[in-house]
Amino acid sequence: MTYALYDYVNPQRVNVILDWLQSLQTMERTKVIQRFDMLAEHGQELLPLTLAASGVAGILKLKTHGSVQLRPLLCRGPAPGDTDTYTLLAGAKEVGSRWEPKNIRETAAARKGEVVADPANRRTSHAQPAK
Repeated sequence: MTYALYDYVNPQRVNVILDWLQSLQTMERTKVIQRFDMLAEHGQELLPLTLAASGVAGILKLKTHGSVQLRPLLCRGPAPGDTDTYTLLAGAKEVGSRWEPKNIRETAAARKGEVVADPANRRTSHAQPAK
């Protein structure tokens, strides 16, 4: 089974996931893209080693390892009928037990609510940065 991935877009229609990916160094970006590809192929099978709870209800983190612990935040669905989809909500780092940016998990939860309320305008098909 394959899963469709979507990226959160803000009210100005900016794809925040694509922007975050483009802000990463090449090696970091490559690792995150590999994780997104794994998510699209395996979905929930990645639990709990690669895909894990974030500490906020309904928000998952996709783990990448390296000198920087990148933690894209996402949710399953969340629009009605979205059984085989994930929406990427925010890019983050986890340093020890601290999140950077500090309130990013709460931001991701708020974005999930926006997607539920208006999926046509608050997400777009997942985009990869140009190489």
